[in-house]
Amino acid sequence: MKPTTQLDEARKCLADSIERMQDWDVKVQALPDSADEKEIEFHRAAFKAAVAENRRWQDTVDRLADIAEATKAADERAERVAKNDEGEERKFPAGSLSTKEPKTYTERSSAEGRSFFVDLVNATRGDMEARSRLERHTSEVALERRDLSTTVTAGGNFVPPQYLGELYAELPRPGRPFADAIGSRPLMATGMNLTIPRITTGTTEVNQAGDNAAVSETDIVEALLTVPVRTIAGQQDLSQQLFDRAEPGMDSVVFSDLRRAYDAQLDSQLLNGTGANNHVGIRAVASVNAVTFTTPVTAAACVPKIYDAIQQIESNRFMQADMIVMHPRRSAWLASNLSSTFPLFQLGSLTQASGTQDVGMATSIGGLKVVRDGNVRTQDGAATNQDEIYVVSSSDLILYEGPLQARVMPEVGSGTLTVRLQLFAYSAFASGRQPKAISIISGAGLVVPAF
Repeated sequence: MKPTTQLDEARKCLADSIERMQDWDVKVQALPDSADEKEIEFHRAAFKAAVAENRRWQDTVDRLADIAEATKAADERAERVAKNDEGEERKFPAGSLSTKEPKTYTERSSAEGRSFFVDLVNATRGDMEARSRLERHTSEVALERRDLSTTVTAGGNFVPPQYLGELYAELPRPGRPFADAIGSRPLMATGMNLTIPRITTGTTEVNQAGDNAAVSETDIVEALLTVPVRTIAGQQDLSQQLFDRAEPGMDSVVFSDLRRAYDAQLDSQLLNGTGANNHVGIRAVASVNAVTFTTPVTAAACVPKIYDAIQQIESNRFMQADMIVMHPRRSAWLASNLSSTFPLFQLGSLTQASGTQDVGMATSIGGLKVVRDGNVRTQDGAATNQDEIYVVSSSDLILYEGPLQARVMPEVGSGTLTVRLQLFAYSAFASGRQPKAISIISGAGLVVPAF
């Protein structure tokens, strides 16, 4: 029996959605003239929702069909004939790629004029060789990342080759330390919102008063946490002349900077986002644990506040904290201070310290790793010169990320020989799932540190 695939499941869901759409259409048509406005609106809204669901499943089926076709083409190409060192012919099994054959797009291929972005432009002009290389690259990505159903996209979008994300760092950017530290999961293939149930009132267990006496019964009360899917995007317009003739290739330069800008923007939103057309960052989550640090402004006074933030998570969330996030200036300040007194209790293998440091920065405090992040704000407080320290239980912070997608659009500025490069990705961040998994340390004690 043929195993069920994601494409088979998506097609079944598409068929179900068509049936639901037709059912609601019949119900709308069958409404009597005497139906009140609320009933009519309910049926129309249900029909519109069914239509939207049908479109989402149709898009999913189309996308998965593209993946299946690309994977099949890659398997067929992998069964090619190659020669060994003795000149004898040999066959590679289907589903594998020759280890001696380079990938379609590499740093070397870009230097030789075979560029990912240039091929994107040329493919729109009917260059079949460029289109063939893009499809081969898509097949390579599909083979490497079979677990992500959204990796290969339709409509002319392609996943950029990995090496482009590692080139050029002309403009210093803080990157995504916090996002990388908490990790991410693949974003769902469709929909613009995630809904996560949260239990706000739980059941009870108490002693029974006696034989046949009533047993305690408290109904669970839940609420839905709605997490929006956000789009982080950037673009750059280039003259066709610069795009074609620049050395090094401007596609690599521009993509690298767009990628780094995306990383920094995502990370900043996870920390500082307000939820207004961006992610709800941990600073904007309601009812978190709050710790105030004022005076004296010393590292010795700051450390107990960090321990307070740690204990509040375990006391209120009943989970262990595992991460401390702070600005590099705060980490260096804590690492630079000296003390003539030491903790009463030994920490692991340490004998006279509450944590560790390396390369001039604090790397752990109280056994928790320190994540240094330049996206932590330094403009808080009345004098706009304070930063904050965040202690979290990272397993309660869930980041969903879709793959980066690149587009090249020569048509936008065709009248002036202008080419537009775009880079974007979808993501969702469930920061408010467990507010008590977050502790925020703030106050006048976190002003610009003196070294």
